[in-house]
Formats: sequence, C-alpha cells, structure tokens
Amino acid sequence: MTTLQTERLDIRNFRPEDWRDLHEMIVQYQASEYAQYDDKWPTSEQELQGIAKWFSEGDSYLAVCQRATGKLIGLVAQNMVERDDGPAPNLGYIFNSDYHGQGYATEACRATVDHIFEHTGASKIVTGTATANEPSCRLLMRLGLRESAKTPGEFTITRDEWLALRQPPTHLT
Repeated sequence: MTTLQTERLDIRNFRPEDWRDLHEMIVQYQASEYAQYDDKWPTSEQELQGIAKWFSEGDSYLAVCQRATGKLIGLVAQNMVERDDGPAPNLGYIFNSDYHGQGYATEACRATVDHIFEHTGASKIVTGTATANEPSCRLLMRLGLRESAKTPGEFTITRDEWLALRQPPTHLT
C-alpha cells in the first residue's frame, strides 16, 4: 500500500468508490486537446467503475486527493514498463482540468518521483508525452527529467540526476 502526503495532497491507492471522481476527470480529459496524443480512455460509468476497482488492486496507479476536501483531483502512475535497456518505472499523470494551473500536478509528481527513488531502488524513471503537449513537457522539465535527443517526447531522469537536484547549491566565497 502506498500513501504519500504533501503540503496540500494525499496520494494514496485507489479505492473502488473513487470511480465517480475518476469518471469526471477522464470525461474532461477525453474532451481536451491533449487526449488525441494518448490511448483513448473509456468514459462510461460502468467502465470507470471497473478501472477504479482494477487500480485499487495494486500500487501502480495512485489517486491524488486534495487534503482539505478529500476530492480526487488526479491520478499518478508509477507502473513498470519494459525497455530495451531493462524495466523502469513509468511516470504518468492526468489531472482534473478544474485544478490545472495550481501546481497540483508538479506537487504530486515530485512526491511520486521522490517515492520511487527513495523506496524502490530504481535507477531511472521514464515517461513520454507528445511534444505538442507543452504543459506536460514543461512539467517534466520542472521535475528534472530531460528529453531524449534521439526520441522527441521521451523523457528520463536517473537516480544520480535526481540526487544532484536534491543537493543544496554550493556557493563560492
């Protein structure tokens, strides 16, 4: 079971009853300009009930909830993907559009990246987004991920890069 807390968020395993907020978020997402770059999500209530139940059976998909209200406002994925150079955690995210522009995605994803590196022994984290999805690209760069020179839209961060970001800057006197 995974439970993370930030200043404003509780990031936890999904529960089957999260399906209503998940449904609201996915319907909004599917209507957005950015959904065209991803696999299509189902949007029926029955399908989202099944997805919420499936998410609740593991630690790969986490519910992002406002601490003050308990409302599910996003999801963060930390599922393993197989790559040419071996398996790696994949960072994914979707947030309710009513909460965009408030720093929630950065806060939740930063906590998830920290959790992955602190608790799983992963040597790197990978993700992908369409280069046309500029808000997502900016988020990944804020988190310290760098875009692949060979594959536009593919981003990674290694454990060493993450550790360097956590080090306080040194000042010459």
